[in-house]
Amino acid sequence: MDCQKYDLVTFGCSFTYGHGLPDCIADDGISNGSTPSVLAWPNQLKAICNFKSVDNQGEPGASNKIIIKRIIEYKKYSQQSFVIIFWANFDRHTIFLAKDNTKRIHMLPNFISDSMPKNFWKYHTVGTNFNEAEYKDFIKRHYGYYHNDFDVYFDNIIRLNYANSWLKSKGIECVHLFGEHEWNNDTMKKNKRYFNKYMMSDVKIKTFNYSKDFHIDNALDYPNPHPGMSSHKLFAHNIKKWFKL
Repeated sequence: MDCQKYDLVTFGCSFTYGHGLPDCIADDGISNGSTPSVLAWPNQLKAICNFKSVDNQGEPGASNKIIIKRIIEYKKYSQQSFVIIFWANFDRHTIFLAKDNTKRIHMLPNFISDSMPKNFWKYHTVGTNFNEAEYKDFIKRHYGYYHNDFDVYFDNIIRLNYANSWLKSKGIECVHLFGEHEWNNDTMKKNKRYFNKYMMSDVKIKTFNYSKDFHIDNALDYPNPHPGMSSHKLFAHNIKKWFKL
């Protein structure tokens, strides 16, 4: 692939955004910066593969529903676009209340903990009728009563294939990444043959070992740090190798 002819566009969560890297951390020492890091793997990949440009469309904390909405609504595609989608954890869930992306109920299991910074709750309750306590209670009820692993996998496999087919219908080349822990847990092992029925034959996908292929050092956002600078450099080199860029 002659990368010099292509504009790189990347979608994902905080691992794509570069949360916690030196140019992407808020004053509280925990939250992400206001813009994607130029030190994150998308910029690293642009440099080592000589892409014409890079547009990092990662969003910290994104669910795969958020990611596919960003893919569909992105306005800058061309026939020279090359898209890499780094899918988020499958157990994240978002309920959109309107087409406006700020009007949504967004849920991760760790939102239930008391470790989230106050400005996080202020951001996530915008566009809803919840205060912090009500939001936590809603999330607890969702994961307690409505979350089911099989349904989550079914939902995410359909989304992945739809994103692939939608981009291909526009003449845009794309590849997919997610951690092998999503592919190899008990639910997936029991149902892999079933889920494989839904995989399009032209999907280019790589599952990887998170602690070996990506997270080899820590960013600055302690006590639960994201991957650090060496991690992002390694991941960029691995992507180049995996997809023969």
